[in-house]
Amino acid sequence: MTEALDAVVMAGLMARFDPFEPAPVVAVGVSGGADSMALVLLADLWARKRGGRAVAITIDHGLRVDSGGEARQVGAWLAERGIAHTILSWQGPKPTTGVQATARQARRALLGEHCRSEATLHLLLGHHRGDQAETVALRREDQSGPDGLAAMAVETATSWGRVLRPLLGLPKSALTGFLSEVRQPWIEDPSNRDERHARVRLRQRIADDASEVALAEAAETRGLLRIESDRAVADALARHVALDPAGGARVAAALLEFPDDLAQAALARVIVTVGNLDYPPRSARLARLHAHLKSGIRRARTLGGCRILPGGDAWLVVREPSALPPAVPFADGAATWDRFHVRLPDGRSGGSLSLGPLGVTTQPDGVRALPGALRPSLAAIHDLDGVVAVPHLRWVRPGADPWLGGAISWIFPRQGLSRAEFAVT
Repeated sequence: MTEALDAVVMAGLMARFDPFEPAPVVAVGVSGGADSMALVLLADLWARKRGGRAVAITIDHGLRVDSGGEARQVGAWLAERGIAHTILSWQGPKPTTGVQATARQARRALLGEHCRSEATLHLLLGHHRGDQAETVALRREDQSGPDGLAAMAVETATSWGRVLRPLLGLPKSALTGFLSEVRQPWIEDPSNRDERHARVRLRQRIADDASEVALAEAAETRGLLRIESDRAVADALARHVALDPAGGARVAAALLEFPDDLAQAALARVIVTVGNLDYPPRSARLARLHAHLKSGIRRARTLGGCRILPGGDAWLVVREPSALPPAVPFADGAATWDRFHVRLPDGRSGGSLSLGPLGVTTQPDGVRALPGALRPSLAAIHDLDGVVAVPHLRWVRPGADPWLGGAISWIFPRQGLSRAEFAVT
């Protein structure tokens, strides 16, 4: 397999993501493993032919003593090929359980924030067919719902751009073969052989090509069904769910008249949005909530950090106060807390201010117009003396700096009810 042929293959893989801007800049998450090393070299070939460039980002996770050295080795290899490389460090305490899952989430967050800060619209990840098969198998074991069994999408929209997985249909052997052809070494992560991790144990059980292909094909089939479901769910949400800018949602009882699977999928999107979740609740829990709502019993329920409360001909979904995270300080004039993002007027850094819940002790003007269940979880700006401003109400504590009542911008929800269509090809 020649380098020129691989450039053509990569062009075909990337064509599904057209259009790109002239002279495209694509970021590539590069751990140093065979998958990501092959991807960054192929992406570099593809981008250069279009007058653009690929930039590599390595996350130094700090989980092994030699992780920093590995990141620098990746940088040295890429420098020899003229590919720009950045190392980002995962700071803070590291988990003792669920290490691989937590590390994946941390990597994705760091990569996304870097793309946002650099105005890079495309992030490429090196997941291949084997990764897709493992994801399907894991989700089967976890009894994921139909959406979960669709596994990874080849393209995912984000608030800053999109995540692309051009290699998702290729076996790992094709990637290692390419690296051997171009004489590019790679790093073997010892954690990929550590049988304490569920994904590693599962990988050993589905190591043959037939199992891998079958699982990947199952993911594609579920993905096509998910596209149809997403469209129906989006229509149901538009007709029967209204978001409240204060951070909740009102779900019309008419939603429960839809087929059970569609209604449960719509409820999942509401819970994800109001609860600020990365993933929907498990299907069994959603089914129990759905059955309760259909039963006609007007009693509150909780799920996914949310309270679901009866009210007239609708149900009110609000944040559960006990599930709220602590307040976060402002940095460079902005703060993201729970399901809200708040930005202060230009030139205001935030100083000692933080963003957190309004709580129940402060009752600013206008708050009584909101449903009582929404008030405790409303985003509020705090100073050393307590709540100083509530952006949603344009309220400022008497005697506080007047600028707090000015051009403060805030966003809810951070992730909407509808979502970008799932992509399988």
